[in-house]
Amino acid sequence: MSPPAAETAARRGAAPITSLDSLVAAHPGTLSELFVAARPTDPAELGDAPRGRLLAFAPGAEVFLAFRPLLRALGGGLMPWRGKTFDHGGNSGQNVLLNRRAFRFQAEVALSRLDGRPALALTYDAPAHGNPWPVSALRDELRTVGPGVAIGPAFFLPPGASAPVALLWFGLESAQRPG
Repeated sequence: MSPPAAETAARRGAAPITSLDSLVAAHPGTLSELFVAARPTDPAELGDAPRGRLLAFAPGAEVFLAFRPLLRALGGGLMPWRGKTFDHGGNSGQNVLLNRRAFRFQAEVALSRLDGRPALALTYDAPAHGNPWPVSALRDELRTVGPGVAIGPAFFLPPGASAPVALLWFGLESAQRPG
């Protein structure tokens, strides 16, 4: 069995991930390797209001170079999504859209839909949250890839489908990152 990507990168002398900037418009395969080699995110590591960035679209990995300019523009501030807030000790929170809170989620460690290992799962389907469809059909997953830096896929479960579809890769970083 081959070593995890993070261990291989460390042996090659790759720089540790200290910011999401280097991951915006990365190939989805690279993001997947980083995610698989990482550990579940503890919301406390990210703080109450981590900043968010769109990193890549999951579909179309074979033509990701064509989307890089768009991803860089969206990741650079044109996207209305700004990140998330965590409350109740990190077990719930909301998304931040144009500096307003929206779309409550529940946060708990659960098995990843990507590789079946533990990840921090953010789910939007609790009736008490009142999220409309299609938001209620989303699930975000996070793993820590560096100090105060977490990445993961966002999944969507279409009506009548037996399996979720990966939509995109996103990241969160602490507003008070170490370093």
